[in-house]
Amino acid sequence: MKKFLSWELFVALKYIFSPKRERFTSIITIIAVIGVALSVCALTVVNAVITGFKEALTEKILSLNPHLSITYYNPQIKPKILEILKTEIPFTELISLQESSSLQGLIVKEGQPIGIILKAVNLESFKKEKGFKKFELELGYEKKTSEGKLLVVVGEKLKQKLGLKIGEEVNFITVEGIYTPFGFFPKFLTLKVVGSFETGVYDYDLSLVFVEYSSFLNKITPLNYSLEVKLKDPFKSRLYKEKLSTHLGVQVHLLDWQEWNRNLFAALQMEKVGLFVVLTLMVTVSLFTILAAMIMLVNEKKVDIAILRALGANFKSILKIFFFCGFILSFTGMILGLLLGTILCIFLSHYPIIKLPTEVYPVEYMPIKLKIFDLFLISFVAVGISVLACLYPAKKATQIVPAEILRHG
Repeated sequence: MKKFLSWELFVALKYIFSPKRERFTSIITIIAVIGVALSVCALTVVNAVITGFKEALTEKILSLNPHLSITYYNPQIKPKILEILKTEIPFTELISLQESSSLQGLIVKEGQPIGIILKAVNLESFKKEKGFKKFELELGYEKKTSEGKLLVVVGEKLKQKLGLKIGEEVNFITVEGIYTPFGFFPKFLTLKVVGSFETGVYDYDLSLVFVEYSSFLNKITPLNYSLEVKLKDPFKSRLYKEKLSTHLGVQVHLLDWQEWNRNLFAALQMEKVGLFVVLTLMVTVSLFTILAAMIMLVNEKKVDIAILRALGANFKSILKIFFFCGFILSFTGMILGLLLGTILCIFLSHYPIIKLPTEVYPVEYMPIKLKIFDLFLISFVAVGISVLACLYPAKKATQIVPAEILRHG
């Protein structure tokens, strides 16, 4: 035993696990350990939930939006843009390059208007995106071209809200129009529903409507044109944006997905930091219970301390004994909390049972993503606070005067 343990650690273990301790002190110690364990467990689960939300949002955004969007207003400069793209972005880094255009307006059915974005894309390519839970097109839709009508695919929420059916026609009022001496007159288009999609993101399913790019150009002269770039590594979008911006003039507007969603990710990061701080304070409060239990232990072991001092133990040895006692209790609570939190996270990630309202959240069930870095960070914080909490009772133990204790018993 002496070969592996210092005598101070051996005495500390005897003090903690001795069956002869006072019952009240033992109960307080057990409560303190459980408090630390539950606090660390809560910190672990909350961090995993926030990380899961961030990754779920990132996945949705990356699958349904371009990593880099190049918007231009003069179609004649398209060849120049394509040439610069070939030069600045290696072919091996590209997943896809698609043309698109968008138009804002109102869909009106039975006097009920809803604001939407009509987005022109290649439907056959777009429906293969991973972000769609479903993307259904009416069989043979491409042959059903009616003059003056645009064939569209609507979101599931929009379809439910307006009670739309496949083959139904609705009016679309565009923001484009003509100015006359009598005021502004918008354009009216007729949209025919030939399909529906669902992403799980409420705003997308309610306000996005897709139309075939080629038929859109045949019936409308767009105000803007876009080239949508998807990269193998989405986090290089800012790098390529800076490279392209040095060659493209003011006629072209560049936007990468990180810039587009900067506020959202900043809010998530702030929320994670805020919750981490609050729950760390909860761990600190739990460790105060450890501190109280240690003070009670010091009072209980006054005679032992006096005997050890009389036998020649120095201040440093007494300090070590009670520091080890407090640290072992704190460390035990931390390990139990990490284990409980990890098991709970693994269970919730494999069996998603907490359902979320899709009108508020972009996912159907609570996402859980436990990262090793988060576990190390939580462990580091918990150990750091434990060390600080153990110092005071250990220092108090060294201040006991052995002569007085032995004299008065």
